[in-house]
Amino acid sequence: MKRSNGKDLPKAREKDLVTRQIPGELLVYDLKRHKAFCLNETAAAVWKSCNGRRDVAELARLLADDRQSPVDEKVIWLALDQLEKSNLLRQKFSRPVGLPQISRRDLIRIGVVTAITLPLVTTITAPTAAQTGTPISDAICTGRHQSDPGGCGGNPCSAPAVGKCINGPGNTCKCG
Repeated sequence: MKRSNGKDLPKAREKDLVTRQIPGELLVYDLKRHKAFCLNETAAAVWKSCNGRRDVAELARLLADDRQSPVDEKVIWLALDQLEKSNLLRQKFSRPVGLPQISRRDLIRIGVVTAITLPLVTTITAPTAAQTGTPISDAICTGRHQSDPGGCGGNPCSAPAVGKCINGPGNTCKCG
């Protein structure tokens, strides 16, 4: 979303994402890219506040109010950079001209130490069943649909079926 001055405002992506809040973290699974992310409390708070109507200063103020501790805008920029790299924002976010890329190490080095944890977005990688070569039964394969996340999967089919779980007619899957 843009303000009347043409300035881009960050908006969290919501479509094709599954989220699960656990103590101290927010887990996000991207159904389109088949990737999972773990956002610490700071990154999650920034992401949840990105509604397309708030600028960086407003996001910093909201986080400061929530944590009852001052928050430097550089912390917000770091969170936005990480969220953008993880495709968790709806569109590319324009940083002001002359504002360099910021890392967690940079913030520590220049003394931006706050009572809050610096934002962190990590990618969680786990092999799919197809990658591990786990055999599945014919019933499981034919119960899948091409439109399911991961499609038919390409898993090897267990005896008596032969081959792999592949696309069948229409939206179905079959061992073949």
